Amino acid sequence: MIVCICNAYRSTEIAAKAREIPCGAPGHGDVHAVYEALGSGPRCGCCLDTAQDIIDETTGCCHRRLLAAE
Repeated sequence: MIVCICNAYRSTEIAAKAREIPCGAPGHGDVHAVYEALGSGPRCGCCLDTAQDIIDETTGCCHRRLLAAE
């Protein structure tokens, strides 16, 4: 499913790129970092909530552990 119409990013691409950013690394779990890693930051921003939901589901427990430690 295409999530970002401006950049034509699919949900599978967003999830795959989110998995590539190691747990604890700068940008882990961050929608803007994932978009930059895909090649272009968000443009209109309408997709950011949906993309962040995908990233949260993908990064799962390690992302929640990092937030709890802060």
